[in-house]
Amino acid sequence: MDRLSRRTFLKGVGAGAAVLVCPELVRSKLTHARSAMPAPADMERILSRALSRGGDYADLYLELRFNTHIVMTGGEVSALEYGVLLGGGVRTLIGEKSGYAYAESFDVEELDRAAQSAALIANQGSGRLAVPVRPMSVEQTITAEEAIADVDVAAKAALLGRVTDAAMAHSPLIKQVRVDYRDASQEFTIAHTLGEFCRDELPVIYLRVNVTAEKSGVRSEGMVRVSGRRGMELLTGDTPEQAGRDAAEQALKMLDAQPAPTGELPLVIAAGGGVMFHEAVGHGLEADSVLRDATVFAGRVGEQVAAEGVTLYDDGTIPGARGSFNVDDEGTLAQKTLLIEKGVLRGYLQDRRTAMNMKVPVTGNGRRQSFRYPAVPRMSNTNMAPGQESPEEIIKATKSGVYAASFGGGEVDPGSGQFTFGLREAYLIEDGRITAPIRGANLVGSGPEVLNRIDRVGADFGAWPGTCGKADQWVPVTSGCPTLRISKITVGGTA
Repeated sequence: MDRLSRRTFLKGVGAGAAVLVCPELVRSKLTHARSAMPAPADMERILSRALSRGGDYADLYLELRFNTHIVMTGGEVSALEYGVLLGGGVRTLIGEKSGYAYAESFDVEELDRAAQSAALIANQGSGRLAVPVRPMSVEQTITAEEAIADVDVAAKAALLGRVTDAAMAHSPLIKQVRVDYRDASQEFTIAHTLGEFCRDELPVIYLRVNVTAEKSGVRSEGMVRVSGRRGMELLTGDTPEQAGRDAAEQALKMLDAQPAPTGELPLVIAAGGGVMFHEAVGHGLEADSVLRDATVFAGRVGEQVAAEGVTLYDDGTIPGARGSFNVDDEGTLAQKTLLIEKGVLRGYLQDRRTAMNMKVPVTGNGRRQSFRYPAVPRMSNTNMAPGQESPEEIIKATKSGVYAASFGGGEVDPGSGQFTFGLREAYLIEDGRITAPIRGANLVGSGPEVLNRIDRVGADFGAWPGTCGKADQWVPVTSGCPTLRISKITVGGTA
């Protein structure tokens, strides 16, 4: 009995077998890993090795991460990952070139060998290390009230069951519910050759609900995300149930959708539809694209690139937002960066490599998926600032068009800004009113074109939590915007 009491069993994984999870084992591994973290003197040695052949700069990134991933389909747990990831990566920079190597260990000798590999990129440069490496103060604006690692897998799976039950109970037309839950409790240390190191902790929770409804042989889907840089308190109260109901309601609304129209039409985007600007504009403002001259925004600082009502900024300091952090993955404090002000391009998102090469300040946007990857310039929370109009005024002023309530997937070419986006939930606008739901709507256009066609900006605001892919790695982000109108955009439909 004592042996069983130390285990958590979940039914329905794989071929219906029970899966064994031992939280005590995970906590023991975390404690052991923390005690093995290299000391400041070891960090200095590793950084010195990284600059042993020259170079302009080097950094060391040490990470300890606890992860849970649970998928529940039809009320049964169908997939489970649960465990600890640890290791360290060393990077050497010289000009625009970088060398990177990592070890899946905190062993100083293994990290030293990784530093020797990273150093191979350099054969000249100053190779200077500011020693001793001293601790940097980091204000903890992102914290967890209820630690993710302290809640066992069975309790987390029970949350997914509540989501499923609420969605199924919403209507007899709901036929399938899939819930994808991910969390991470990350501890990391960053040391660099400018003579500083810092330690930080970051929690994140991500819940995605996909619901399928069916009526008279017609199927439709709804999808809702709940995410933030918080602990398990993010999912307290009826938050799980509300996520299930909201996804179910979206699926039900789209059951009666008619084919989407085709042509160049006005588009009103609901507050929170910022994913379109994240993809179509944001990636083009990341400075590595600028250095490669692979973006339409390269060399245009100070120029009018958008309508006067457009102010765009990236802000990693927003409390609790999915894309926020206390310090970026290069040891730069999170900050707010103005990108476009009243239509005028003001700057780009910088990491240390791009900032050194462009001779501008870093913006705290050096981010990485884990210690296995070098940091690159990435968005955090990228938002368009609200305007003055009410959403009702914007819709009333639109004689006909499309109302985009929720976006689906899309494709973007950062170099040209050309994009294609699907709409998950959309409606017709007729005589200044939102009317019939439509299905199969796709938006085709370019980021710069869209920025210049924004002619109405609402006073409200909403944000979309997501995961951004770039350079074969993924990081959590949010994108926010008010209700706004694009005077015309190409809609590819099925009508």
